[in-house]
Order: sequence, then structure tokens, then C-alpha cells
Amino acid sequence: MQSYRRAQTSQSEAVTLGRILPIVETVEWIEKLASTSGVEDIQLRIKDTSDYATVLDRIKSAQSICQRSGVRLWINDHWKAAIEAGGCFGIHLGQEDLASCVDFGGLDEIRAAGLAFGVSTHSYSELAVALGVRPSYISLGPVFPTSSKDVKFYPQGLETVRQWKSLIPPEIPLVAIGGIGDANVAKVVRGAGADCAAVIGAVTKVDDVAAAVTDLNEAMC
Repeated sequence: MQSYRRAQTSQSEAVTLGRILPIVETVEWIEKLASTSGVEDIQLRIKDTSDYATVLDRIKSAQSICQRSGVRLWINDHWKAAIEAGGCFGIHLGQEDLASCVDFGGLDEIRAAGLAFGVSTHSYSELAVALGVRPSYISLGPVFPTSSKDVKFYPQGLETVRQWKSLIPPEIPLVAIGGIGDANVAKVVRGAGADCAAVIGAVTKVDDVAAAVTDLNEAMC
């Protein structure tokens, strides 16, 4: 079973991520990916309900699966439920959710619970905010056009990936997201400096998930 690794640094509680970060919306996909060789991290993004009890139940189910498989589970936005569920590895916060989390003292609660947390960025101002809260990783997106999520920002492009990499302390992983639909695109993103590629359709809309994961990991070497 893979160990959960977190490197303590003066800048942040940085983490050692896998080369890819699949993002899925159901426990069924968690179960499928957790048993797939080469998957080290999975993010659960629950968007079809805001009912706290339902969210909590899904997180508990997902965490049980990931714990058995030695996979690190990241929860998108629902930080309170993730803390209550126990055992999750980390939280991912968008900028709006980060602001709300800070207002309610959530970052202190997340750290007290021993959870890592990553932050989304889409602009230099958001990057400054992210660096100010000492996250475990920083994501940038969308790098390319994407249909997986309704985003308010134009594609960032590879040059922005390079700029982000030069601005982020080396111990904080840079996660690229948006439009990374296959291994060929992942390889280009890796060449621009991304440490990890967040993927959705690249693993959920393919005929052979295991082969896609293998190809993506090789591209991100």
C-alpha cells in the first residue's frame, strides 16, 4: 500500500503528488480509478447536490475505497464534510470557496485536521492570494479550452504555465488543468513545467482506462 507523503517546508505543507490527478464526480468512478495501477491521487468533485448529509456519505464511501487502495483522496470544496468524514488526504479550494473558507476560519481547521489543501488560480492576483495562504499545491487553468467545466477565464496557454512555474516556490507542486485530453497534450504541459496534470475526460471518456492512465503517467515523466 502506498504511503501518504507530506513534506514539511518553511513555505507550506507541500505534498508529493502523483503525475496525474483524475477528477471525478461519483463514488463509482472513485472505485474504478482507485483500483487502476498508476493512480496515486483522485479528486472527488460533488456538484449535483449541496445536501450536507448526502455529501458526507459520499465522501465517507470514497475515503473507505481510497484507504483500502492506498490512494490519496482530495475533496473539492466541501472542506467541512471532508474534516468530519476523517481520513481524507486533502481539500481543493477554488478562489471563491477559499475566501469563504478563510472567513469562517476554515484554513485553521483544515490544518488542525492534518489535511493538505490545494488552490485554484487563473490570474496573477489569484496566484498572489494562493501563495499568501501557503497551499500544498497550486493549480492553473484552464490551460487549453475545455468542455468539462464552465469556466469564466480564457485559456491560459503554455507560456502562463512557464511563468507560474517560475513564480511558485519549487517545493509547491504546480498542477495544470483544462483541456488535457490525452497523453500527447499532457507531454506538452509537462514540458512547460507542470508537475502534475489534472484530468477528467482523458480517463473518464476512454475505452481503456488502465491504458490511458499508463500513457498519461509516462507523458508526465
